[in-house]
Amino acid sequence: MRLQTFPVAAGLLLAGCIAFVATAYSEYRSLGDLTRQEAVRAHALRTQLLISDLNGLLIDLETGQRGFLITGDAAFLEPYENATRELDSRYAALKDALALSGDRQQPAFERLDRFIAERRRQVASNIDNRWKLGESALKDVQAYVAGKQLMDEIRGELGRLESLQQRRIDTIEVEVVRQTERTTLLAQVLPPAGGVMVAAALVALWRERQRRDAAERALRDSHAQLETAVAERTRELSEALLRIQSFAAELDRGVEAERRRLAREVHDQLGQLGTAGKMLALSMARKIAPAREPMLDEMLGIADEVIGAARRIATSLRPPLLDDFGFAAAVQHYVQGLQRQTELIIDMDLAPDDELSAEQHNQLFRLLQEAATNVLRHAQAHQLSISSVIEGTEYLLRIEDDGVGPGHVRADASGLRNMRERAVLAGGSMAFGPAEGRGTRIDVRVPLNRDAGAADADGESIENEEGWDEVSDR
Repeated sequence: MRLQTFPVAAGLLLAGCIAFVATAYSEYRSLGDLTRQEAVRAHALRTQLLISDLNGLLIDLETGQRGFLITGDAAFLEPYENATRELDSRYAALKDALALSGDRQQPAFERLDRFIAERRRQVASNIDNRWKLGESALKDVQAYVAGKQLMDEIRGELGRLESLQQRRIDTIEVEVVRQTERTTLLAQVLPPAGGVMVAAALVALWRERQRRDAAERALRDSHAQLETAVAERTRELSEALLRIQSFAAELDRGVEAERRRLAREVHDQLGQLGTAGKMLALSMARKIAPAREPMLDEMLGIADEVIGAARRIATSLRPPLLDDFGFAAAVQHYVQGLQRQTELIIDMDLAPDDELSAEQHNQLFRLLQEAATNVLRHAQAHQLSISSVIEGTEYLLRIEDDGVGPGHVRADASGLRNMRERAVLAGGSMAFGPAEGRGTRIDVRVPLNRDAGAADADGESIENEEGWDEVSDR
């Protein structure tokens, strides 16, 4: 199973970013720790300085006392006096500094308090004795030894405090060195590792892009092949559809030709026989005149019915006006017959149809017949409107009724299917739907044949049937 590149690249990028963030955070933490440790170290150094200053003041205290004891000159008391003034404040500052660092050293300060107070008392006593006794005060060796011992105790306590601060400084310096080494190690390891992971992620994304490009090329090639196959199949289907339409048109033309032939045969044979019978009956009536024979009147009536039946059958098979005068004339004749046979009110307004081919005349007329039959059977309509207009290069035929509408009519009904097929055979299309208000409307659009004249769309002449003259009833 192929490893998904994008999650891997995303993981690598995330890991690289985490490495850089970790580096920055560790350096930030290290800087904070170093800053805090440096502050502690600086405080320890300042504490050492305070210890050193306190030790220096005590030395000044001793030096001023000793110079005065030896010389008796009051000028040597100046270091003593300065040390006496500053000793308390410096000693208090040292206590505050140690308390601030959390190292109060209470036992040590209790001893120092006692030692310093005792030493100051001794120094003050020595100076006072020098003023009173003079040089003989130098002979008090016991006071000298006691003072020296007390100063050694004070120096020892201050030395321990200074050593404590020095150990703290040394510890901080060691920790600083370790922290610096850790930070340096992280800075040396994490950024290169993050860079490697980011580079690996970029490589993975580049490889994924290459794969995607290859997949897109393969998809485009497959799409092109599919389009070629679809185009080829569409061409084959179009050719098959054209062949089917051509076959349907040929079949319809064959049916119409057979209808025309049958109409001619019915008109010529049956009509001629009826006419001959009628002429014979008329001739017999003239011969026996003035006498009248009732059977002759019956024969004349039968002959008229035969002639009328021949005319009706021929017209229903193939209206002669369709070939002789075109679509509009045939529709007008057909509408007159409908009005005589039904109570349907029919309005008709047809545009000139000179630019329609004979095939279009025939298909539109048959479509109209089918639509009118559907109206009579299903629509329950009282009024039918048949109109046509020329819109640009199209001939629009509209058939509209005021019946119940198309709601209950199936879209795949045979009547609708036949009408659509005839619209296609005429080179156009048909739209079926509800009319405005109520009823049903059918719109048929066919292209105009600008070259139509004496010849139809297939180049064959419109046949002018001979012998279709109507015989008078009497």
